[in-house]
Amino acid sequence: MEINRQKIIEVVLEAGEILKKYFYSDSLVVYQKEGVDYTTEADREVDAFLIEKLKALYPETEFLTEETSSGDYSFFLDKDNLWVIDPLDGTVNFSRKNPHFSISVALVNKGQPVLGIVYLPMLNDLYFADEIGAFLNQKLIHVSSVNNLRELVLACDWSWDLEKRKEVVKWLSNINSNIRQIKSMGSAVADLASLAEGKIDVYIHSGTKPWDVAASSLIIRRAGGEITDTEGGEWNIFNPGIVASNKIIHKEIIKIINKGTD
Repeated sequence: MEINRQKIIEVVLEAGEILKKYFYSDSLVVYQKEGVDYTTEADREVDAFLIEKLKALYPETEFLTEETSSGDYSFFLDKDNLWVIDPLDGTVNFSRKNPHFSISVALVNKGQPVLGIVYLPMLNDLYFADEIGAFLNQKLIHVSSVNNLRELVLACDWSWDLEKRKEVVKWLSNINSNIRQIKSMGSAVADLASLAEGKIDVYIHSGTKPWDVAASSLIIRRAGGEITDTEGGEWNIFNPGIVASNKIIHKEIIKIINKGTD
């Protein structure tokens, strides 16, 4: 399928304008999901907008999005030309007027992204990756060169599945005394993209969804980083456990977080 890079970027930028409108609004309708998770009218409007615009451009493609997913991904594992979309990652931040949130759009073939766009509307930062490389606002980016654990900055986030949060607690307990800083910033999409430009060195999560990682994972890999499952095995966007890094310290991180595992 032939992709018009500029048209897709234009669609994502338009979606960002919708989020800006809601961000500056004094009222935001919130809808409760399962457990402690929730969504907003902004998530839903941007989701519908992206599907409509991309479907008009590429009518033969299919969609897996946060707002329309049933939670069963088995139907999508072997799909080509699949758009995987998170219309608003960092909904809690967004609803609290914290500008650290993002839009994620990826084109995926059989679980592996071939094009990824991440946009942080309030910062006007647009990340893009394809077969050529990884870019931030049209400039090539690369992961960090940190090779010393004492200099390492690690980011994590917390699954909406409260049981899966316990895994992250265990990993952090294992690694806490070895590294310089631990961050939890509230948007897996944006945090993973920041790894690609060297702002952090490692990212761990026990319960990601495909739309959390589809675009950013390609950006990281094209920027020279590495992504595996939490035991160092092969990974694709349907795997909930993720360790992403600058590649240099990846094996060491895998070993440390799994310390004490039978």
